[in-house]
Amino acid sequence: MTIFAGILARHKDKTIPNSLISELRTVISRHPDDKNAVIEFTDNGIYLAKVDIDVLKQPGSFSNKELTAFAAGDPLYQTNPSMMPGPRAESLQNLAFDLAAGKLDALYACRGTYCAVIYEHANSRLHLVTDKLGVRPVYYWVLPDFIIFSTALRILEALSFQKKSLNLQGVAEIACFGYPLSDRSPYENIFTLYAGETISFSNETINRQKYWEWDKLPIEKTSDSDIGTSAKHLHTIFIDSVKIRLQEQKTVAAFLSGGLDSRAIVGALKSLDVEIVTSNFAPLGSQDQVFGQLAAEMLGTHHTHLQIGKQDERDSYHKLSVNKWINSTTYTDKKLPKPRVIWSGDGGSVGLGHVYLNLDIIQASRKKDMGRAKKEFFTYNNCGISTKLLKPKIASTLINFLNDGIQSELDSIHSGDPGRIFYLFLMLNDQRRHMFNHFENIDLGRVEFELPFFDSNFIAEIIKLPIDPFLRHVFYMEWLSYFPKAALEVPWQAYPGHMPCPLPQPEDLTYQWNSSTEATRQNKLHALKYAKELSRDSVFSHQYLNLFYLRLWTILMRFRQSDRSYLLQTPRILYRYWSKVAPNNKNQI
Repeated sequence: MTIFAGILARHKDKTIPNSLISELRTVISRHPDDKNAVIEFTDNGIYLAKVDIDVLKQPGSFSNKELTAFAAGDPLYQTNPSMMPGPRAESLQNLAFDLAAGKLDALYACRGTYCAVIYEHANSRLHLVTDKLGVRPVYYWVLPDFIIFSTALRILEALSFQKKSLNLQGVAEIACFGYPLSDRSPYENIFTLYAGETISFSNETINRQKYWEWDKLPIEKTSDSDIGTSAKHLHTIFIDSVKIRLQEQKTVAAFLSGGLDSRAIVGALKSLDVEIVTSNFAPLGSQDQVFGQLAAEMLGTHHTHLQIGKQDERDSYHKLSVNKWINSTTYTDKKLPKPRVIWSGDGGSVGLGHVYLNLDIIQASRKKDMGRAKKEFFTYNNCGISTKLLKPKIASTLINFLNDGIQSELDSIHSGDPGRIFYLFLMLNDQRRHMFNHFENIDLGRVEFELPFFDSNFIAEIIKLPIDPFLRHVFYMEWLSYFPKAALEVPWQAYPGHMPCPLPQPEDLTYQWNSSTEATRQNKLHALKYAKELSRDSVFSHQYLNLFYLRLWTILMRFRQSDRSYLLQTPRILYRYWSKVAPNNKNQI
């Protein structure tokens, strides 16, 4: 089961309007194949709907006289480390019975990326739950008479049942980080489940409970000489995370870029004697493309370099290109099984690689100088919010909201090692929201991912270790030494400021973090076009934009070489969400 959504009446005397049910049924999927494939459950005061693109083989639903439950993703319910996790339906059944009984044991035993809805028929109680990291999202809209929920924010955005209002704090955080912090969304009264959280609705009551708290894990004391032992242990856990997702498969598909995360995935699969079909989207002549090809040759995969289509935020992983490749003669001529699940290295760079952290951030955090730690974090990652093109009052409001949101989230994290606070901040926010676009548009992409780097047992073992050896990829390289030697016998694309690749590299290849002249030119043209669109909306521009600075910015962008398109980021994000609620509340703020 891939997508679910539903409506719960909060009062016994309330009936769910047929028009709302009809609208939800219509918007749950935009793919023509799903038009008549929506599976529903309806009872007094409840409507549940699900759509399955049938890629995980095992059903993600369970129902009997007492309970109805749907799961998106795979919980990977594992009570015994020496045994394979149970099937999805069995895992969901265990979750459903435990939650209905007020127990959390089944949740503790799940290590996959998933979310679920469980409904108790007799007492009209609804439970929503997400995995320990919250990677698989669930959004819920709290209204006076109804709770409306879904696994994609776009579904709630599309409903015209009731007016929506902007949450400016969520908008400010998206403008800064690319995602809102904590449980926020860009809209008031629409929330998302936090990492390792379950929420229950019964009549008018809402009960939220964190069943898993990452900052409560104990920190182990190890010395530098223990790095090899710790790396070997983490390698064993990682191989296990791959094995339990692999099950009995003998042929799989995987992304293989010029970096190390996807190479580790492919190396792990190779060590398990699996035939692998790999693909790469990188620009021709880039390190990403060439090193990916070299790694494929060394690891012995069936490799294809895919031509990507026009960039679309609804298809950030180019899944339409993946599907086109899978159905092409290039693939079918190999007479291999067609995959609908792709193994991906998402989560490796932050979860294991600690790429957004450095020693200055860690040391300031340990000294409890969080003001300095925040400054070092923002400087190191070149992040922030640009408000020069907005009216002063709006700019000040957004900046204050952003500062409050960051501080509140940092204050909520209590680690045994204060040096891990920003790592946990990233895992509970950046990585929790990392797959947002993938799940938001899975109805169109028709592809699921296997994500072993997000395995909760693997992340837990990382958090228990001292953070210092993980900086600059030092620990990562030790960890990789336990993989097949072929994985490290060809160059890889290293992150700026991290351990460089020691192998000789061709000098004529483009580097991922260097912008080309043409890319800069296209970026400026796109920004100018978008600025013109903002200016044409007279209601938005007069309410939010500093038109004098916008005109000055336009002149500088047209006649100077420097690229100032970053100044448009905050107005662009603000307009994106404002335009979705504008017909209802153009006079807000």
